[in-house]
Amino acid sequence: MTGTVTDKTDGEGVYGASVTVNGTTIGTATDLDGNFTLRNVPETTQKVSVSIIGYSPATQAVTVGAAGATADFTLSQTTVMASEVVVGAAMYEQDRLDMPVTVSVVSSEEIKEKPAASLDQVIENVPGVVVNRAGGFGTATVQIRGSNTFNGGGIGTRVQGLYDGFPINTPVTGEIVWHNINMNAADKVEVLKGAAATLYGSGAMGGVVNVQGSMPEKFEVKAGFSGGYYDDPPVGDKSDYYDTGSTPWFWNTYVGFGDKQDKLNYSVLYSHGDDDGYKQNANYKLDDIKFKARYDIDARQYVQLSTFYSETKAAYPTTWPIDFAANNTPLPDFAYENLGDNYDDDYIRRKNALVGLNYVNMLSSDLSVDTRLYYTRNENRVEYNPEGGDETTYVPGVGPVVSRYAGQFNEDISDRFGAGTKVDYRLNDNHRMLFGVDANIVDVQSTQYTDEIPDAPVLDDDALHGIQERNLAFFVQDEFKATDRLTILASVRYDWSDISADNVTYVDYSAVASTTNSVTTEIDNPSVDALSPRIALNYRASDKTALRASWNRSFRAPTLAERFVRDAGIWDGNPNPELDKETLTAYEVGMFTMLNKRVSFDISAYLNYYDDLIESQFLPVTGSTKTTYFTYTNVNKARIWGIETALNINPIDPVNVALTYSYMNAKNTDYEEGVNTFLDENPDPEWLPMRPEHTASASVAWKATNRLTLNTSGRYVSEYKAVNAYTDPDGENYPGDFVVFNIGAKYKVNDNFSTTLLCRNINNTQYEEAEWFRAPGRSFVLGVDFTY
Repeated sequence: MTGTVTDKTDGEGVYGASVTVNGTTIGTATDLDGNFTLRNVPETTQKVSVSIIGYSPATQAVTVGAAGATADFTLSQTTVMASEVVVGAAMYEQDRLDMPVTVSVVSSEEIKEKPAASLDQVIENVPGVVVNRAGGFGTATVQIRGSNTFNGGGIGTRVQGLYDGFPINTPVTGEIVWHNINMNAADKVEVLKGAAATLYGSGAMGGVVNVQGSMPEKFEVKAGFSGGYYDDPPVGDKSDYYDTGSTPWFWNTYVGFGDKQDKLNYSVLYSHGDDDGYKQNANYKLDDIKFKARYDIDARQYVQLSTFYSETKAAYPTTWPIDFAANNTPLPDFAYENLGDNYDDDYIRRKNALVGLNYVNMLSSDLSVDTRLYYTRNENRVEYNPEGGDETTYVPGVGPVVSRYAGQFNEDISDRFGAGTKVDYRLNDNHRMLFGVDANIVDVQSTQYTDEIPDAPVLDDDALHGIQERNLAFFVQDEFKATDRLTILASVRYDWSDISADNVTYVDYSAVASTTNSVTTEIDNPSVDALSPRIALNYRASDKTALRASWNRSFRAPTLAERFVRDAGIWDGNPNPELDKETLTAYEVGMFTMLNKRVSFDISAYLNYYDDLIESQFLPVTGSTKTTYFTYTNVNKARIWGIETALNINPIDPVNVALTYSYMNAKNTDYEEGVNTFLDENPDPEWLPMRPEHTASASVAWKATNRLTLNTSGRYVSEYKAVNAYTDPDGENYPGDFVVFNIGAKYKVNDNFSTTLLCRNINNTQYEEAEWFRAPGRSFVLGVDFTY
């Protein structure tokens, strides 16, 4: 089948449009003149679809005979947001206007505007998304609609991270490992918000971040390099904490190749990163390799392999040195000198791998089966002072005291084996059914997340203790077209999660003055399960406006880190044998409309009720020199509601403007003074910690010429009303309350070569996203990209 795809406005060919034969694996992309050729198309009447960002999708029926067929398409331009095709909550591709829930998409064009961007940087401007980072490759977490806090780093992240549909969260903590996904290998990123992501399981209570890896449509070699440096902070913020001895540089490079020949399509990409760090303990090195391949067995079935391996070595991030006796204020300059040698050789080493295999069989135009097998391995090791003697911490009025012993370390190793199958069956014109099963087994070895009190971890792998976690789920969904305009999506998922431990040994801090008093007790909830139902509606009020509403329940099982935390940095952690699952009941209404072909607007309002919300807590120690310990508990009830807006304006063809604003109200509705004395010291103790009330972003992209594109963006996060650890009634030095601007330019020298210049944080704002972890100031980046 041959044909041409043209722009309705000027009659020019549309380059890069996706052309597919529905119900088969046959597909291609248009060339520079908009031409396409589809080979081996079965001789019958076929439905052929065309889609590309910036145009309304089109479909037509084409009769294919022995001599082939011809099919020409004319596409109408539309707003970028309206033309998106997303996987979304239904677990299959849908047009943006047909989505019953809120979803945001970051396109490949937006990704390429930021050289060497990591996944967290790509999604930080999405409405409703807040990223908390400690700096370097330490810990970071993402919350969607206030779904989680930062305390403990990424522990208990309620957002499911996926790469080509395979999980990238670490099984032990639930943290999304951002550097697993090199954005040079990404085609687009979808952000699905709220518990509407019911079908994705326990880890998706807050939402889903799904990265789709890219593969070329023809032989391709690509390479790139970006480098830059961090500027000095303002004079008033300089200290030995920032002293790196010289200008801190960073650079990244990648090289890869791929091809599509007949039935085989593949892509290989290697990346390396090296960063001196913008402050002490923010330096890192990264090596990453990705391989993706697809083999079309015939016109109706294919296998696809998605793999990666990444390894990083980074300085272990530490908080800004703090004087606890002086209302959480930074230490004086002389104190930094006492701290410098303590942390210089501390480091964290991560190794992460994924092998994921898909087999898809389109048995007919109405029935397909998608079977997945996958294996992930996550290794995380922190070395404390490996090159010196005992590590010390400066205590005001006392001086240096021992905090870590020579050779001490923490390590976690997890192996996850998973499998799943989903059946997509179009029963008739009104009903599309989805059936599925998911299962995985996780084997964990750890020095700290254990059911037994481990020996003091030194350089001896015998310190690792093992626990196994088992998960099983079934789900069914019906997409019912009640009328030509009203679609109802109804689903239910059953999840079961179990750990191999029945008992746990912990320290009873309330019983005696000694912190060595141990108690062994039965775990109340080693197995948890739940039913998660969902009903979602989409009403097409017109061809340009869609209304949506949803109700759903979801649950999350405690992670092993939440169950068995024993080391919480400067605090001792303690397991909680009573920890239970948490549940969420969520409501949402929203509207997407194209006011005209140049303006689109999306608005949504949500209301989330949490029961037994799992949050970190500091508790007092009775009769001991230690003052507090750290654990995870179930907050009885919490309520979060908010409004999200996104406005996309294309005032003239070369210019695109995107504006977003989100309001969030997050309350612990069962707050009682005296239960958590740390939270009592917040300006608003009822507010759930680390959830900003206001966030906003703005971006402008201007295609000044056919070769030059200029862009600028800004991000605002309001000051947090409550934090977890360093609380203060006046909110002194709380995270948030910042505006950060970036500006960049991209110049396309020719069809194969382009350059990028970017200034991040152009105003050199000094700010924090997490408690007492200073974020990067101004930096300059120059990038070059080559594709042949």
